[in-house]
Amino acid sequence: MAKSLGGKIAKLVSVIAAALLVLAMSFAFVGCETKRPEISVKISFNEETYELEYKLYRNMYPQTVAHYLELIDMKYFDGTVIHDYRSDRMVGGGYYYDGEDVVDDLVEKDYDTATKDENGNVTLKNVSVWADADKTTAYNTLYGEFSDNKFTVKNNGLTNKLGSIGTYYYTPTKGNATVQKVYIQRNENKEMDTRSYCYNATTSMFYLYTGSSGTDTAYCTFGVLNGKKYEEKFQELLDAIEAYTLDVLNGGDEEGTEVFTTEEQMTIEDEYWAESSYEDVSFSIPRAKIVIEQVKVLKY
Repeated sequence: MAKSLGGKIAKLVSVIAAALLVLAMSFAFVGCETKRPEISVKISFNEETYELEYKLYRNMYPQTVAHYLELIDMKYFDGTVIHDYRSDRMVGGGYYYDGEDVVDDLVEKDYDTATKDENGNVTLKNVSVWADADKTTAYNTLYGEFSDNKFTVKNNGLTNKLGSIGTYYYTPTKGNATVQKVYIQRNENKEMDTRSYCYNATTSMFYLYTGSSGTDTAYCTFGVLNGKKYEEKFQELLDAIEAYTLDVLNGGDEEGTEVFTTEEQMTIEDEYWAESSYEDVSFSIPRAKIVIEQVKVLKY
């Protein structure tokens, strides 16, 4: 009887221990946020795929990283494209192709539908911009964590290097770019502050830096490639674009004059601007599709 009772007690203790372990693991998973989350970005170009991994700096840019991780979890970026290829960066995350033509079939992704309900209320969990100090009306844009927006990062923050990822936005320049005001919640002390909308208008677009080094004061560079392996993979993509320009667009002629992009005027529309301001900007659209096949979180 004693042996039987002892066995039952031992079994009960083991069951409780197992339950506590499962519970502890559950709490650990729910609350597991690292200072530097990691993501993968799969890009296809000219029938080749390039898989990149990034380290994001949540400890420096917490609201920016939270915003982009939320969009990644929504699979928002899957199937979007690089729509603007500039001398020092490629810009993506806001457009997709609805057909084969790289200009006529370039379509802006409906960010508002993805981040609002049927009544127009913002559904994002990580809100950092409001129309009022009482935070009754949320905007689905992102507080710009960069120096031109009076944001200070300890140790001076990140500077651009090959492949760095940063926020990107287009704003009107017709005299009223700083008229519209919004309220932001500064992550440093949770206080509300009034800021110009133009610096707090980021939605989903981001850039991948194609140069060797640089500093932005009006954009937030919030992540870097996760090691030399992925820096080399990113360079392979850039080399493939250069080879395509030479071999396909210029027929192998090193003195050929064809370039990789075509310039097109695009209209940027934003419902939050006072009196509905619109801006035509010039996109350097790639003449061959660069598709962001998938973006996913590897580590939170």
